[in-house]
Amino acid sequence: MKIRELTGRWTVLPLAGAFVVGALLTGCSVEAEVDNQPPAMPFDTVTMPADQAPTAVPGQHLGTGEIALLPQANYKGVPEDAIETTVLGVVEGDPSYWDGFDNGAEYAGDTPFFAVMQYRWVTGDVSAYTTPLLRPLLDDGTEGGIVQREYLGSMTADTACPFEIGRFDLDEDRGPNEYIACVLYTAPIGSAVVGLGWHNVADLALSEPDPAVNPFYPAPVVWDVTPVAASDRD
Repeated sequence: MKIRELTGRWTVLPLAGAFVVGALLTGCSVEAEVDNQPPAMPFDTVTMPADQAPTAVPGQHLGTGEIALLPQANYKGVPEDAIETTVLGVVEGDPSYWDGFDNGAEYAGDTPFFAVMQYRWVTGDVSAYTTPLLRPLLDDGTEGGIVQREYLGSMTADTACPFEIGRFDLDEDRGPNEYIACVLYTAPIGSAVVGLGWHNVADLALSEPDPAVNPFYPAPVVWDVTPVAASDRD
């Protein structure tokens, strides 16, 4: 298994304040060969519905594998691309994961969590956009950190994960607008990611969203998750 490049840390501010998510590039990893091949993904993918998944509503809770259409809109409430989304599962890693990176000391005291999501673009083009931003919700009611997100330009779907998740763009049985991605989150050691929330807010927001325009901001769509321990995923 290769420990892949850690491209940067995402700064996540509390929802109670100004909502900003920004990239802070602090150094590259040194790749280390730990095993010959990464293990397979410990979750099954899902088959998207023949028609269309139900549209998500504010405050909705979903389980892993359940699909919702996320009605994305900009800060003025103007509709953007609608994307069917589901969380397939979350793996709790070991803090020793950071040892393979030259800036790993920044994550001392953090546990890595690897989440796998599956998407289908109902409107828009999968190759031109970032995946919806899901924020990690912890068991103590706070939010975790976002270390690395997937961007669709490179289509390197398993960049963040220490296991192989494959590429839908190479799968002839999948539609052209389906995509699978892995996102690397953190939680303080002793805490756990128990949910992934969609607030309909982009990566960078310069002011706190107006709940009258964006009702998902105070009442996100949440996928409730129970992380699989790294030692149990083989």
